Amino acid sequence: MRRIAVIGGGAAGSALVARLLRDAASHGAPAFALHWFGGRRAPGRGVAYDTADPLHLLNVRAANMSLFADAPDDFLGYAQARGIAASDGQFLPRSIYGDYLDATLSSLRATSGREVDLVLHATEAVALRPRADRRFEVVARDHDAVVADEIVLAIGALPPAALPGVTPAALASGAYATDPWGPLTPLRTPGHVLVIGTGLSAVDALLGAAARWPRALLTAVSRRGRLPALHADHVLAPYAGREALLRDLGGDADPRRWLRRFRAATHDPTVDWRAVLDAVRAQTPRLWATLDETRRRRFLRHLRPLWEVARHRVPPQTAARIEALRAGGRLRVLAARVASIDGRGPLRVRLHPRGEARPHALAVDHAIQATGLEADARSTPHVLVRQLVDERLVRADALGLGLAAAADGRLLRAEGTPWPNLHALGTLLRGSLWECGAMPEIRTLAGEVAAGLLARAAQGAAATVR
Repeated sequence: MRRIAVIGGGAAGSALVARLLRDAASHGAPAFALHWFGGRRAPGRGVAYDTADPLHLLNVRAANMSLFADAPDDFLGYAQARGIAASDGQFLPRSIYGDYLDATLSSLRATSGREVDLVLHATEAVALRPRADRRFEVVARDHDAVVADEIVLAIGALPPAALPGVTPAALASGAYATDPWGPLTPLRTPGHVLVIGTGLSAVDALLGAAARWPRALLTAVSRRGRLPALHADHVLAPYAGREALLRDLGGDADPRRWLRRFRAATHDPTVDWRAVLDAVRAQTPRLWATLDETRRRRFLRHLRPLWEVARHRVPPQTAARIEALRAGGRLRVLAARVASIDGRGPLRVRLHPRGEARPHALAVDHAIQATGLEADARSTPHVLVRQLVDERLVRADALGLGLAAAADGRLLRAEGTPWPNLHALGTLLRGSLWECGAMPEIRTLAGEVAAGLLARAAQGAAATVR
């Protein structure tokens, strides 16, 4: 029996497993074993949707959050069937989406028939060993091992590392948290909380800290001090100039000229800039692929902050809560670079404000690092990724954007050739696709990867018969 191993229990792993369970029969694939290494958490929700906090909303409208690109109303139908008055333009709580993932996977497991033998592993894969027969041995943390014909890494973001300048004393104090989604356990109730970052994860951290410590003052800091842009309060009409804009962008692999074209397209006061940006979302991987390493570096250095603010937007309800904190004097947002953090609580923070020559000192009781999803595989402590890179089975992306891969998600060996049976899905593909971490992108690539896995399974069975 053919074996497929999916490593990662979050949204990317869920999307792939769901497609394999749903589509196995229709692709004519023979029975196969599907081994899902989900880690210590119950597979399905992952970190992003394993929350009960009603303030944590999806940053994508309900209409775009189905697990299946070919069934766009699936999530919305699930919510409405539960009695939730949901519409396609709403931003629902992430806890509801986690429930949807659980329910969908449970239903598919019950109805998938005999084509798929799903084996759940409540442990982490820590090593992959290539075999002479071109398969891989997957070694788990509990020392169990599974031999697989095909493997997909869907592990999501890598573990965050402390920022440069954070001393060992600060890390050991319990007053500095490197993971904004982990448990917050300061030794004493903080009166002043510092959140490092001003993106989507920082917004989550700010709202969580404000609710947990209602008397605490909050400071958010990033190099430019810009919070995410706001989603429109209604579903925008598609941008009418989409095709012409894509032709213009595709003809010139220069991010600076792309920016000028975006600005020109939004000069019309009847055009919403968000509709223009959304019009090219599905083509972002194709545009990214036209850039050489020099131009990608230039984009990351100069334009990435603008992209992150404009592309990764917050729902109106979330923005209103942040603005209320600012208006009430509880939250201030600074444009500065964190130079160092020391102490055992309170922490001594040294900042270099943007545009100023002299550093500023700040004392805080608790600091939360919320600088976004970590994807740098060059120095990650993630056990499996570290093993693959160190043993030259894969190549880390040169710009710190996950692992080097072909356009179809197949990972590259150290010498640059793609593995035929080792794939990635989600954040690890940022270097080759750029946009790959949100559900609309995850589900599209999950469908393509699943179709390829099932087709090869069917071909293998046919060859065996002949």
